[in-house]
Amino acid sequence: MSVIKMHLLVLLPGVLLAPLPAMADYHYQNTEDAIAADEEKLTVEISAFLVDYAEVYNNQDYRAVKNMWYDDGNPIYMAEEVPFPLYGRQRLDNYFNPVPGKKILEGIDNRYSKVRAKYLTPEIAVATYRIDYDIKLVNMEPMGGWDRIMAVFRKADGKWKLTAYAEAPMGPMTMVRKQMKATPAQTDAEKADYEMTTKILKKLSAAQVSEGFDKFLVERKDLEPIH
Repeated sequence: MSVIKMHLLVLLPGVLLAPLPAMADYHYQNTEDAIAADEEKLTVEISAFLVDYAEVYNNQDYRAVKNMWYDDGNPIYMAEEVPFPLYGRQRLDNYFNPVPGKKILEGIDNRYSKVRAKYLTPEIAVATYRIDYDIKLVNMEPMGGWDRIMAVFRKADGKWKLTAYAEAPMGPMTMVRKQMKATPAQTDAEKADYEMTTKILKKLSAAQVSEGFDKFLVERKDLEPIH
């Protein structure tokens, strides 16, 4: 969870009561997959890394945070609230210190869970995990949320280090549906607000359809999936 992410969170404090298509739930059930012994050990190691990473991050010790990154001068950091990926050490430095000399956060609490990892090579691993966060910016009310993460780790001197990081938020409709389920509207006014939010999201999504997509559909109307 980043300092800048709060600009995005301001848009989502109370959303949706009306039901939405549960496409993800329809296609995929939340079942536990078998984990190989070497990947299970790796997952334990990455989980331990994330415990330490959360501690220094939550203490806003960004010097220690950056020391837990692999020092090749070219980290990759993709935050959901930034419209482009951040490449290089200078970009990473700027991300953790966007307004030098000015305090932005009163507090942040990141918690990592649901870690799953696999080896790409004996010295490189990729992991997926979940972040739950609570955060308070100066002069703003506290807010909280969650996100999905995929990150690449590289071993240096026997220790895992981050080298690439990407936040993978769910699509707006899916995210809002989950928020709706977690915090359902209680009053008629809240229900009306949630319904309006649903309409706005659907309208925005429809507006993003590419010109010519109707022709694309017509050309493939008889297409059958191949499995």
